[in-house]
Amino acid sequence: MKRPHHFALFVAVALVLIAAAAVLLFFVRRREVRPLRTQFPAMGTVCAVSVYGGEAELHTAFAVGKAEFDRVEAACSLYRPDSELSRLNAAAGQGEFLCSEAMWHLILRAERAYGESGGEFDITVKPLMDLWGFYRKRGDRPPTAEEIRATLAKVGFDKLILDRRRRSIRFKVPGMALDLGGIAKGYAADLAAAAMVRCGITAGVVDLGGNLRFLPHPPPGRSSYRVAIRDPRDPGGTLPELLEVRPGRAVSTSGDYERFIVLGGRRYGHIISPKTGIPGGGPAASVVADTALDADVFSTSCMLGGPPAAEKLRQLHPGIQVVFAPGAEETERPLLSRGKR
Repeated sequence: MKRPHHFALFVAVALVLIAAAAVLLFFVRRREVRPLRTQFPAMGTVCAVSVYGGEAELHTAFAVGKAEFDRVEAACSLYRPDSELSRLNAAAGQGEFLCSEAMWHLILRAERAYGESGGEFDITVKPLMDLWGFYRKRGDRPPTAEEIRATLAKVGFDKLILDRRRRSIRFKVPGMALDLGGIAKGYAADLAAAAMVRCGITAGVVDLGGNLRFLPHPPPGRSSYRVAIRDPRDPGGTLPELLEVRPGRAVSTSGDYERFIVLGGRRYGHIISPKTGIPGGGPAASVVADTALDADVFSTSCMLGGPPAAEKLRQLHPGIQVVFAPGAEETERPLLSRGKR
């Protein structure tokens, strides 16, 4: 007669244990999907890596992401005399320079961007960057019209000689030099995101100086990432409308609000037109694209070319989205980034 009582007690205890296990699993899962963030210097700017997971995932994301950034910086930095780009700039004026696979990939992608943008995107702008004082100091006055004309003679992707069979490059004009600032950070963000996915981290965002690459899964409970564009008139605020960005896509903004110089009492942004030799162009531009590299390239093209450049790019790449503002910066709320540099 006591067996039914014992059985009922056993069932009750089992149910309590199952319920406790379910509650514990619920809280563990909640802990595991918390958005965690770390930030660190990389490629001359600030990188913020945010993942939906635990401390172990965040540590892995930091390690593999930083390794990719270091690898791209070792190839593309203009501040390191031993980088591949520095060696290319020093040698290609005298003869053929054989490129690594990664460098060749960036050069060919820049060649396509040069054609698609009507010459607005041009990696040969470094002589102009030097002239205006972005890489070396100059006096307090801006360059003269004659100085700009003389420097423009050293600018133009059409002045490069590419040998596709040998994967090599030469400069037609002495004094030419490449600057990969408008393409390398987006490329690095893509590589870092891919490395994280290979490690099993599938939800989060890589923000390399405002070049955002979202991982292939959305945040818990959502189907997309929300991206806020900073109000250029209010550094602490954002524009009222949010961008809804599908997982796996990327956002980049080009503008003159982060990196600039002041000459003769006037402020000049770092994005220089390869056609006029003068900083600026149209309003700041934010672009949503399939990769951070594409978004990086397209935002520069739209910043300089304005709405006509954006319309041409939309026709060539129907999936992109372009938002113009007089200075803008995107971020995944509430994880605010410092903006593209």
